[in-house]
This record gives sequence, C-alpha cells and structure tokens, in this order.
Amino acid sequence: MLAGLAVLAILQCLESTVATQTVLLAAADIDRGQTIHAGDVEAVSVPASDAFAGALRHVADAEGLIARVDIAEGMPILGTLADERPATPPGHTVIDVRLSGGWEGLLPGDAVGLTASGICSAYPADVPNTGETCAIAARAVTMGMPAEPEAGSGTALVPFALPSDEALRILTLQDQGMIVAVTTEERY
Repeated sequence: MLAGLAVLAILQCLESTVATQTVLLAAADIDRGQTIHAGDVEAVSVPASDAFAGALRHVADAEGLIARVDIAEGMPILGTLADERPATPPGHTVIDVRLSGGWEGLLPGDAVGLTASGICSAYPADVPNTGETCAIAARAVTMGMPAEPEAGSGTALVPFALPSDEALRILTLQDQGMIVAVTTEERY
C-alpha cells in the first residue's frame, strides 16, 4: 500500500513538471454549418505541443463561430475548422444582393428565401409567380452581416450564397425591382 502511494506521489510530481496548455475540444459532434455554442465545446489541459498551435483556447473564442467542416466529438477546435462566416455550399457562388427589406436580424448561416416584386415577368414559367411577387431563390445562405443601409435608399447589400443560375438572374435584374428576404428555420 505504501509503495502504491509512493508511486502515485512520484507520478503527480512528474505530471506537475510537464508543460501544459488549454485546448478546446468538441463536447459532441458539431455539423458543418452549425453555430458553435458554449455547451458544444470543453476546455481541457493537454501537454504543450506545436500540434495544438492553431487550437482555440477559451470557450468565448469559439462561441458564435460556424463550423466549416464536420467536427467529431473529442476533436480539437482549430481556428481553420470554424469561422465567423459559413462555408459556401458546393455548387454555389457568393454575391451581394440589394435587399429592400427583410435584412434586420439576419445572421451569417441563416437560410432565407428571396422574393421579388416588379421583375417577375423576366423569370421563367417554373418560378412561383403570383403576378405581383415571385420567389427568385428558394434557399439563399446568408454569408455575412448586412452592410449599413445606403442613406435614403431603404436598401442594404447582403452577401448570399446561391446556385450560379439564380445568382446570375439576380445580378441581372436586382436593380429593376425590389427584393426582400424571407427567413426560414434553417441555419448553415
């Protein structure tokens, strides 16, 4: 029994001489596009290593970031794995869309529909169209915060990720009518 206690005491002494650092680990699986919250990560002490040079160290550093890739439970949260801006979905491009409304409260990662007025006749027959308004994008991913509204214009530029065909149509027609964002429950 005394020998066991002596070994334990020696190991504790050795452990205290090893340099350590704090690293954030995923407390559960974090999906690509998911916003990271305090409960999704845990701070642990690990032996100091250059392998963890890019790891986030404090819960506050990760909170609110968006996972750019799937992060498995127990994996270190490296700065390259999460960002303030979501990853552009495959097959999409990012453009600034001039919104006439609906930008209040938008956050990076929010999925929205884009609806237009005054330009619907320029859209193909397969686009839902009431004659007055039409859906011009079913799912646009908000890629950044809206720019300050232009003085007196009532509009703001917001970066969205869209499939290329929708992006090209919007770029061609956005100055000819009004476009608003309609929020959905999705986040990316």
